[in-house]
Amino acid sequence: MSSDVSRPGGWQHRPADVPIIGPLDYVLQINVATAGPPLMLHMVFTEDGLYVPAIIRTPPGPGPFPAVLCMHGGSGGLGIPYLVDQVLNRGMIYDRLLEEGYAVCYTEGRAEIEWAYGTDIPAPLDHNDIISTFRYLQRQPYLNPERIAFFGISHGGELQIKLISEIHEGPAALVPGEPAVIEYLSLQHDGPRTEKGLQYNYDLPDDLFDMERVWERIEPISPSIPILILGRDSDHMQGVFRKLYEFLERADKNVEWASWDHPEHAYQFGPRRRETETAYRQSISVLKSEYQPDEMQQETLDHIVDFLNKHV
Repeated sequence: MSSDVSRPGGWQHRPADVPIIGPLDYVLQINVATAGPPLMLHMVFTEDGLYVPAIIRTPPGPGPFPAVLCMHGGSGGLGIPYLVDQVLNRGMIYDRLLEEGYAVCYTEGRAEIEWAYGTDIPAPLDHNDIISTFRYLQRQPYLNPERIAFFGISHGGELQIKLISEIHEGPAALVPGEPAVIEYLSLQHDGPRTEKGLQYNYDLPDDLFDMERVWERIEPISPSIPILILGRDSDHMQGVFRKLYEFLERADKNVEWASWDHPEHAYQFGPRRRETETAYRQSISVLKSEYQPDEMQQETLDHIVDFLNKHV
């Protein structure tokens, strides 16, 4: 965390020689009955004093555990009830990771400002919040700071690429699924930022991207970090996902590609419980029999877990 807390108005919140007395994080237990470990809500202190939520579950035992930091797609700022609902009701990947001995952290940053990445906006962006949460996990005595990986879909995939371009190294592995790297790769598009306006399911030429920025952002990524890019064959942005893989490969980064033809965006998290609307309002047990992943979801999950077990 930066010690510079000067304000645009010219005044200073505290004298520069007064140290910050540690990050002001705090932890609460969420009282929801589950079949697995309790849900612990961690409020993480970010660069500008905003708190972002992170739900952490750990396997049995004292640790230190390897961990996987997970992020949803779309903008951040959806809040604690959304994160709880997702952990309880779309928990196939979290359950499997816990079984494999990983601690699981599900988090988000502040609401995304789509136009702000790569500008001089004088404020942290959502990927900076994820960096704060990563650093927070590294400080926890029950986690192994050198064995923390990332998993996220759509914008949760793009956040991983943004943060690793900034911190260069640190995570044990990255798994960006269907990464919506529109800002990161400076994709030149004429239409609106909607599915209809972003039809890129074909091999994209370099001239659709700001190549100078692409190489500036990719070059600092450490080639020692294993990265698994997950595509989806029929997705309207498949050409962008594949282009990210191609750029990383051309830059000699440690990158792999895998893609399946599933009909649902973000299917990699697994199926949703039937009782979604009552999930965090009642005391319920999350039973694996209620998830029933389809064959492709199971195959993708196995591939992700194999990759993480190999590198984390």
